[in-house]
Amino acid sequence: MKTLLLGLSLSTCIGAFAQQSFNIVQKSHLTYLNDNNDIWGYTDSASGIEYALVGTTAGVSIVDISMATSPVKKQFIQGPYSTWRDLKTWGNYAYVVHDTPFAWNQIPEHGLLIIDMDSVDNSIPTYKNINYPVEYPAGAWDTLKTVHNLYIDENGYCYLFGANIGNGGALILDLNSDPWNPKVVGVYDDYYLHDGMVRGDTLWGSAVNSGKFVVVDVTQKDSLLTLATHGTPNSFTHNTWISDDNNTLFCTDEVAGAFLSAYDVSDLSNITELDRIQTSLDTGVSPHNAHVLGQWVVTSYYTAGVQIVDAKHPELLVEVGYFDTSPNFTGGGFYGNWGAYPYFESDLIICSDIEEGLWVLEPTYVEASRLHIVVYDSITKAPMSNVNISFDKLGKVVESNIDGLADIGTPLQVQDSLIVSMPGFVTHRQQYQWVGGIFDTVRVALLNINNVGIGEEAEAPIVIQPNPSQGKFTLNGAENAAFILFNSAGINVYEGNSMGSSVQLPQLPHGHYILALDGNYGYRRFPLILMP
Repeated sequence: MKTLLLGLSLSTCIGAFAQQSFNIVQKSHLTYLNDNNDIWGYTDSASGIEYALVGTTAGVSIVDISMATSPVKKQFIQGPYSTWRDLKTWGNYAYVVHDTPFAWNQIPEHGLLIIDMDSVDNSIPTYKNINYPVEYPAGAWDTLKTVHNLYIDENGYCYLFGANIGNGGALILDLNSDPWNPKVVGVYDDYYLHDGMVRGDTLWGSAVNSGKFVVVDVTQKDSLLTLATHGTPNSFTHNTWISDDNNTLFCTDEVAGAFLSAYDVSDLSNITELDRIQTSLDTGVSPHNAHVLGQWVVTSYYTAGVQIVDAKHPELLVEVGYFDTSPNFTGGGFYGNWGAYPYFESDLIICSDIEEGLWVLEPTYVEASRLHIVVYDSITKAPMSNVNISFDKLGKVVESNIDGLADIGTPLQVQDSLIVSMPGFVTHRQQYQWVGGIFDTVRVALLNINNVGIGEEAEAPIVIQPNPSQGKFTLNGAENAAFILFNSAGINVYEGNSMGSSVQLPQLPHGHYILALDGNYGYRRFPLILMP
């Protein structure tokens, strides 16, 4: 996997986010006569050849992508004409389902299509379809015809979601003993599940019509238990995927202007949202399918293509790559990128675009730079909210929250200028270096210009000249005065006395300070700025 901590020039920073791709490059592109839908990948264990399994409205296309720049369509298996087709693999088999066929379709529903991937070099590949008889509820029988989605876990159980059985929850098949003839071993039907994934003994389901994700204990396949549910931001939960450590769940809502959202699910009795993010290409698009790859989340975004998010710290999701597979469409319509598969050993990402076909892409996974900013009043030490925080080269502006906190992240790694400002306070400026993979903290104390001097009732005015300075100035009105110098964090960094009215400080870091005087003129404090 290509993981880089990139240093970029100013011209690169300015131009990077104006392009239709960032940290992802095109290797090849194949078109189809029919519209595309979902996609999955398969690697031949003997030859190492990587294949794209591409769903289309007419069937399944199997494409050899071992030469990423020259992919080859190997096989096409006709199926019922349908907008929806989903694919997964187990061992040397591919499992394919489709949802409701077009009204004019004349081909019988497949139920579950199984393809022997060892036969892709044959003139006619080996495959079959199974229309299961399923008893549900007890004493009632129905035949499996259509399925919206499926997932196969690491233990060899296949979960069929949104089937024509019962409410369309999850129909569970055991692939272990005979993957060519899997048996039904369980049914979950508390909710209609549009999609889902399973790890260990936990199913994370997308109850799209209910607008929430559902957590199910699948330890006993014939006795399933709902453990928890939780709503998602746009109440149309389409897709869920759990992090590798099982602590963070990522969800998408299939709604224009919706988000990829992250939830702390380490305690199912206290599920909390951590963060949410959109694609920078077009915030009005609909997200579709998200997949976790280590610390990254790869998401298909319909008319805005594919996005890579660094989720190493899920409380601050940062976009670090994108590629627009759908240049002819914008906005929230159901056009463009249906799915993206990122799990090849080669690191290639394959995308299925409804109108544009198959894209073979090469990503560079970049670790984000993150910064936690704490803003407080230099005199009272109280946190400051609604403070304007900006960066010259990022071109981003955020505001501190009620606790005086703000977080910001970027894929760029440059020397930048941090500006913190608030009406009535001395503006704080400092240089800041963005470093990939680091979640840094900067504390900023702002000095209220109305606090320029306590004891203003004193008769004699005191003036510091010049201010700013390089450490040499005069204290007009406070000759032979003792003083204490505090830095912006309120720490005593120097104590001294003026010689007459003249002061020469030792070499100190440039920045904002407070000069405190105590004498017959009362206790007074003054803002002091030291320049380089």
